[in-house]
Amino acid sequence: MPRVFENIGRDKVREQLLEQGFELIKQHGLKKTSVSDIAKNSGIGTGTFYNFFSSKEEFVYQIVMYKRNIIKEHFNNLMQNGKLDKEAFRNYLLEIYLSDHNIFDYINDSEIAILNARWPEEYWKNSTNDAYTTEWILSHLEGVSPNCDWKVFANLCKSISLIRYGQTRLHQDKFQETLEVYIDAIIRYVFV
Repeated sequence: MPRVFENIGRDKVREQLLEQGFELIKQHGLKKTSVSDIAKNSGIGTGTFYNFFSSKEEFVYQIVMYKRNIIKEHFNNLMQNGKLDKEAFRNYLLEIYLSDHNIFDYINDSEIAILNARWPEEYWKNSTNDAYTTEWILSHLEGVSPNCDWKVFANLCKSISLIRYGQTRLHQDKFQETLEVYIDAIIRYVFV
């Protein structure tokens, strides 16, 4: 029986849905994860899910945004002592790109095609958000090159996500080393 959550904050229930949904998609993939499974694992009714998300595809997008916010909070925590230097930012990039935050690591090509067909274009490419996010990050780094273009930086970061998505087509025994080389190239581009 679904638990009543009047006394639990709406944000807490939403977070629970996002976390449980992420875990289920990791285990079973997008197609095999149903809204009712997500709701059940979160302790709510299926109908309540739709009070938070208009569709399963919208839900997946919100997982992406939720995980990005976690990564941003981590960046904020690292800035407690001021701007990040080259080495601290390299370690941060390694941590986030080798971590378990990217839902696309668990979604196959046909599931990506479904999202591509159903998500609005701005979910995939949002220049306003890209500009804000990358300029914000760059403004919190010590020693950024005056030649560093936020669009190139954004493309480099997105490229890592694309590489991770296609990692099954790469040499797995050298995947982490490949990411490290790529991240070092980003560091050389960003810093003086």
